[in-house]
Amino acid sequence: MFNSPPSREHDAEARRERLLKAAATVFAKDGFEKASLRAICLKAKANVASVKYYFGSKEGLYREVFLSTCGSKMDKDPPVTLADGASPEDTLRIWIHHLLDHVLIKRAANPVKSQIMAHEMREPTPCLNEFIKLIVRPFHEELQRIIAAVLGRPAMDEECALYCHHIIGLCIHYDHCRVFVDRLGPPVPKTAPEVQRLADNIADFVLGALTSRRAAQPKPASRSKKRP
Repeated sequence: MFNSPPSREHDAEARRERLLKAAATVFAKDGFEKASLRAICLKAKANVASVKYYFGSKEGLYREVFLSTCGSKMDKDPPVTLADGASPEDTLRIWIHHLLDHVLIKRAANPVKSQIMAHEMREPTPCLNEFIKLIVRPFHEELQRIIAAVLGRPAMDEECALYCHHIIGLCIHYDHCRVFVDRLGPPVPKTAPEVQRLADNIADFVLGALTSRRAAQPKPASRSKKRP
């Protein structure tokens, strides 16, 4: 008894997946502007009309690839949040380790994701706004909430936003400038224990600065009772 041929739906899904896989490779190499639909379709063994059928356009194909590749919410790890009753200092330390682990270990293991994001940073497309709204802004705002808690403030403010940028900059420096860091030393960590040590070092530095800033904050004026 012969096996029945695959259904049209199965073939269609397989073709769509081939297009996404091929597109990710080509977009990673050439970026959105220079990437050729003909090259993508040749790699996927599909015709150019397939792109319009499944994704509507080159822009639609890129959006699907970009958000699925780069918009995975920190590789689907549980986000670091300021849980009720948790120490904000410990939470900030965990947050820094989480980011460094993503940047230096997980992202290094996914070169396609890193290359697509590098192109997007140099030549932003409309997808970047969507990525910031869905992924980056919630992540960024949670860090600001943690910083406000460390500083003993009731709410986030502009200074918390600046400290947030400072902390992220300290972490991603080891990725964006790894060529310089490796030559200046000590080299960029490559193993989980090395990343842990670097995360603790950055956290110690940041918490020392925030604790000092908290101590220097003006105390709220006490309300003296007026005599009758």
